[in-house]
Amino acid sequence: MSETVQPADNVEQLYRESREALTAYFLRRHRSPHAAEDLLHETFLQLMRRVDRCRNAVSPRGYLFGIARHVSANAWRRARPPGENDSYLATIAVPQPDPRLAAAHETIAKLPLIQREILDLRFKHDLSYAEIAEAIGIPVGTVRSRLHNAIEVLRERLEQG
Repeated sequence: MSETVQPADNVEQLYRESREALTAYFLRRHRSPHAAEDLLHETFLQLMRRVDRCRNAVSPRGYLFGIARHVSANAWRRARPPGENDSYLATIAVPQPDPRLAAAHETIAKLPLIQREILDLRFKHDLSYAEIAEAIGIPVGTVRSRLHNAIEVLRERLEQG
């Protein structure tokens, strides 16, 4: 007789497996350990409200990052002064200055926001294509295409520079 895994058990396991990656995700966007911790907790509260959807997701980790993405966006909206229209995504994947990588950082900063976000999720958070697709809500083929295009642009611009 096999033991039935309860949704809470799945959430606890997902928390243990994803806590560090999500904390790093929030730290890069909000640059505050306190905010990162709060947003991590908010992400899991949102997950608990949708645990059945997560269970049916192609990638539970990707689904979790999708929730984290929305939690982060909402935090930016709440913190933004009234009337300011800059997107919270403008801060994504704009690395800290590093003289050895200045050209690469500058090139990445000029990419479209969605490409920067895909690069961030793939290379900084090690999400698979399926997980990125789940997180952003686009088809896997679109993730592959946008990532490929971003890498090609980076390669071309860095070879020229």
